[in-house]
Amino acid sequence: MSNRLPRSCLSLCLAAMPFACGAAFAAETTVNMNLDLNLKSVPKLELRLLQEPPKLKARARPANRAASKRDEYEKAYDLYIRYANGSIYNPTTAKHDKVRLRSYQQTSGLALDGRDENAATFMAPTVVMAPGQTVRFRLYNQLPVLPAEQCATDDINAPRPPGCFNDTNLHSHGLWVSPSGNSDNVLISIKPEVDFEYEYNIPIDHPAGTFWYHPHQHGATAMQVASGMAGALVVEGDRYPTDKANGDLDVVLKQFQPDDGSGSAGEVMLLQQIPYDCPSNSLTPLKPCDKEAVGMLEDFKQVKDPDAWLMSGRYTSVNGKVQPVMKMDTQRLYRWRLIDTGFQASVVLRIRRANDPQKLLQALSVANQDKDVMELCDGEDVTQFEVASDGLTHDRIIPKTLNYLQPGYRSDILFSLPKAGAYCVYAETNLNNMTTMHDVNNTRLISVITAKTSAKAAARARAGESPRDFLLAELRNAVKRLPVAQLPDSVKGTILGDLENGLKLAKFVPHAGFSAEAKDAMRGKKKEYATFNIAKLDGKTRFMVEGKPEDSPVPELKYVYDPHRVDHTLVLGTEQIWELASKNGSHPFHIHVNPFQIIGITRTDGGAVDAQYKDLLGTWKDTLLVIPNHKIEIATRYQRYIGEYVLHCHILEHEDQGMMQNVKVVLPDGKGGGDMGGHGH
Repeated sequence: MSNRLPRSCLSLCLAAMPFACGAAFAAETTVNMNLDLNLKSVPKLELRLLQEPPKLKARARPANRAASKRDEYEKAYDLYIRYANGSIYNPTTAKHDKVRLRSYQQTSGLALDGRDENAATFMAPTVVMAPGQTVRFRLYNQLPVLPAEQCATDDINAPRPPGCFNDTNLHSHGLWVSPSGNSDNVLISIKPEVDFEYEYNIPIDHPAGTFWYHPHQHGATAMQVASGMAGALVVEGDRYPTDKANGDLDVVLKQFQPDDGSGSAGEVMLLQQIPYDCPSNSLTPLKPCDKEAVGMLEDFKQVKDPDAWLMSGRYTSVNGKVQPVMKMDTQRLYRWRLIDTGFQASVVLRIRRANDPQKLLQALSVANQDKDVMELCDGEDVTQFEVASDGLTHDRIIPKTLNYLQPGYRSDILFSLPKAGAYCVYAETNLNNMTTMHDVNNTRLISVITAKTSAKAAARARAGESPRDFLLAELRNAVKRLPVAQLPDSVKGTILGDLENGLKLAKFVPHAGFSAEAKDAMRGKKKEYATFNIAKLDGKTRFMVEGKPEDSPVPELKYVYDPHRVDHTLVLGTEQIWELASKNGSHPFHIHVNPFQIIGITRTDGGAVDAQYKDLLGTWKDTLLVIPNHKIEIATRYQRYIGEYVLHCHILEHEDQGMMQNVKVVLPDGKGGGDMGGHGH
């Protein structure tokens, strides 16, 4: 990994956000700040602070229906998809670029923040759910109808070549809900000027965790997600562990939620990649946009190339803002729900202290192209303690300084800032053959944290404690504060003992793991295989998911995606092992509905297993990067839901070009097999 950031990272200005009420695009405002400055005293600077995405507001109850208890168990929301004007800060020029992009909005005519549509930010609202709820989304497609020639259907590689970018649908990534009908059905298409209501019945035993939603229209997914169409789905839990049942880690961690109301240190961290180009400069991404040019995302070439994101010259945004500032306190435990919504590139997230905070803050207020940010961001690392991945709580807390996030990944981390000053949050956006590399320095500063020692934090400071010791003390005290009425002393003692013994979270794990005996039994039965491959076939580049590698020594057209073919027929109530591999390039494997446990990682060429697989054995996930020369074994259960859904590569331009398969779960036939269906009388 490169240890240097591009000089352009210092071309930052803490500008006012680009939206004045009633104005189509923003004017640039430059301000200065220092650690002791009251940010509220600086006009408009507060708008540069990181904010959590707004929570989507539920639809009002019908006027003819009185309030009742069921209101908490039935929620209905409206989401509008339309073009929005706005601007995105560009650190390369220290200015805002005007953009016009597809976006999710909360109302038919207003932006998410309640101002006119020209004030829209490209940050979808967060939806908060609870186990046992029925949640409905009415999706209004207000995008314009495209010409028929942009929606051709004459390509065998997919239902259509990538195009028809204004058709859409909705996927609840990671939710354990039905894939059929009007639930999490990604095999339907919502045309422009059409609305459709989804209904998700969240089971009472659904895990609490971090999930997300995004379009899943085959052929248009990459273009829509790359426009910023992605939002957080947070399933909140209030179930306390008992002697016989596990509970939700939320009952402990909610004590650490920010209580100042500012939102600048919230939990949801939506990482986005928006590779907009300005047509006026001939789509040359590294050339600055002209003053009056408007950045757009309309050509599949903007997402198609294997290094499209890196070569775009754009920067990863957080909650709709590029390189925002966060205000935090020292000696306080924070939780981040990291969601990588990127369409293509990985993010290796790192937090380091700046040894000269004042210089770093000066670099944020004046464009200084001669500085090297890594000279400023060269202090000690902040340890990230991961408690969950892909919305599923680990059986133990995993410490890391490099957090490998692939498209579709979620990572719930706890961390604290040991000293006052400034901290750099930055990322390397290439990883292990994830992309074809050009001679581009692609490490990017994501944001800056300013940390102060508050009176409350100073009173709690523990001199000489390691980050692990501080974490353990905070969690231990939080558990002790839980009411005995909800958490008996016997269970509390078990939780405290687990924390002391290796930071274990055994009483909060949502899924029972597979025993050694169960894994041995599954290895003796039929397995499923998914092998990623990109190859030239019939004069075209084919993006395919093949079967067992040994069964396909050469590429075959039978593995080209066919929307009418079921590639895997699975039986409800059974358990099974899958083997994952890749013949070329690294690909994030994602399967809908049922998560999986990683039970085996081996290197097929005798080399060392890739570093990012460290600590993944035994982990439950729904998305996992598959690197060439590795064989990954995952185990899963087909529970509760029947119907047809998909697995695919979560590099979204690969999915759009056919790197996907159809999966169908059927009822058992009572004879050890599956019932293939039919009309009963």
